[in-house]
Amino acid sequence: MKVIYKKLPSKKFEFVATIGVFDGIHRGHQHILRKTRKTAEESNIHSLVITFDLAPQQFLHKQDLHNSWRVTKVFPGALCDFTQKVNLVRSEGIDCLWFLKTSRRLLELKPAGFLNYILGHFKIKQLIIGEDFRFGYAGRGDVFYLSQAAPRYGFKLSVIPKIKFSRKIISSSLIRQKILAADFKKAKLFLGRDFCLRGQVVRGKGLGKSLDFPTANISSGNYLLPPRGVYAAYLILENRKYLAAVNIGKTPTLKLSPACTVEAHLINFNKNILGKTVEIIFLDKIREERKFFNRTALQAAIGKDIRRIASKYSIPA
Repeated sequence: MKVIYKKLPSKKFEFVATIGVFDGIHRGHQHILRKTRKTAEESNIHSLVITFDLAPQQFLHKQDLHNSWRVTKVFPGALCDFTQKVNLVRSEGIDCLWFLKTSRRLLELKPAGFLNYILGHFKIKQLIIGEDFRFGYAGRGDVFYLSQAAPRYGFKLSVIPKIKFSRKIISSSLIRQKILAADFKKAKLFLGRDFCLRGQVVRGKGLGKSLDFPTANISSGNYLLPPRGVYAAYLILENRKYLAAVNIGKTPTLKLSPACTVEAHLINFNKNILGKTVEIIFLDKIREERKFFNRTALQAAIGKDIRRIASKYSIPA
């Protein structure tokens, strides 16, 4: 699969394309991607996925513009990062993935300007979109607009209805609800895979080591975080899976962290992994974050958490 990001294509090629934010590449998105690939194969041309390097809502929040037009809510957090999105799209057999660089200028294009920009680089023979896709300034471009524009621009439009799973319409917002409720099994049903946080191990304050339970402090980037508490999890390092106890919180007992941190203690593992990129797959919430009376009580609770996780879970063969 060819990934296009900073260097734009210099020639026009014919494609069956789809476009969207595709946050998380959940089952609904997978359905659209597979339809795009299959249609392209039947037409004997290439498939193209067009998406954003940052979700528009995320970009506006970062720029402190979330009240400037249609985005009025704080960005809740991403379901996958750039690298994960590339890998997930590649796994669907797509030929080409184009990341639009999200900018205020891009988001302020009117629908016609946005289409002209896209079609200035690729000759799209057929465009496949989800029924709720919107584009252009303030989301003024929609399915109706595209149905009117398609004949003028010379492409065929196909609109894919939302799909259901377990009698629920699949959406990124529904998946976020499940993650925020620490219901990882339901989130997995709608995602079509485990929710997986990917980040780099960064230097922490040495709290875990001082308690005889060294932890890897993981940069969570723009991810949606589960609620504060202690979790059983798998940590993937260099394609190998380890059992871990993960704490998300502010270390209230020792009052060391004004913001939420993600710390993972790898069970039966004692190597230094500072600077490594890891992935965390959350399995279950063990308990709420608590403020303990002293360090000794905290240390005893951590030991109990680890023993509970080790007795309940194992690394799959």
